[in-house]
Amino acid sequence: MGNRSRRTSVHRKAEYERLGKKTREHRFVETLEREFELSPRESVGILEVAKETFLASWGQGEGQVLYTCVSKEEGAGKKMEEVEVALTHTVASDYQVKERHGDSAMRKVQLLRMTEEAYDRGGLLTEEDVGKLLGVSSRTIRRDVAEMMKDNVKVLLRGLQQDIGKGISHKAWIVRLYLEQHTYTEIERISRHSLDAIRIYLSDFSRVVIALEKGITRAKEIAFFVGRSERLVREYLELITKAEEDERQRENLQRLKARIAYGEKRPLESKKKDYTMVWRLA
Repeated sequence: MGNRSRRTSVHRKAEYERLGKKTREHRFVETLEREFELSPRESVGILEVAKETFLASWGQGEGQVLYTCVSKEEGAGKKMEEVEVALTHTVASDYQVKERHGDSAMRKVQLLRMTEEAYDRGGLLTEEDVGKLLGVSSRTIRRDVAEMMKDNVKVLLRGLQQDIGKGISHKAWIVRLYLEQHTYTEIERISRHSLDAIRIYLSDFSRVVIALEKGITRAKEIAFFVGRSERLVREYLELITKAEEDERQRENLQRLKARIAYGEKRPLESKKKDYTMVWRLA
């Protein structure tokens, strides 16, 4: 039985690797490793940052789908309005989540990403929409949502509009876990997100901290500075305010600021092989 389980694990891993090699993403990562002598982890990190930064504004990209959903401005008594949004259905790190935690964990990561993308682009997905996109029943999505809301994670679904102001997004949740002094391994286990995704969220949070340190205080201006939604920036600012009031979290926040300050003071030559430092927070 044990040998059969190991063979299955090896087969699954090989399958994920084959899937990865079929994409332009894989070729991009290979180029970074070959031409710039970066490690696989650094290369994948750069890929994910580039995708989140640029694909959101350039429209449909690889791994994305165009989907028509109800406008988030739609309400009772209003004429039904629809918007077309570009949603990131699958990224390379999703397969890492699937390999380590299974189909359910991968589906939840995709659900959170697509519902937040739709909301930030003016739309709201329903449970039926997400089920259609992910190839499962709305009942399965309803169960996933209930499990995530137990952790006070905000799920931006139509039908939950009254709860949209409650809880925090999964990105802010992960940053909060870091501020509460959880290790990367613990955050991965609790959140069921890949290490690459966790580093990206912490890197984004670091850039919000940098903006504040530079005297940029308005959420709208910081959002433009870091290339993220104003909604997410407001959540990060609230996390910073709460961290300043909590002794343990304040300690980790101060440690983060010290690392940022150290990175900015280092000579340019010494940063060449360490420019990923912003997301190397632990």
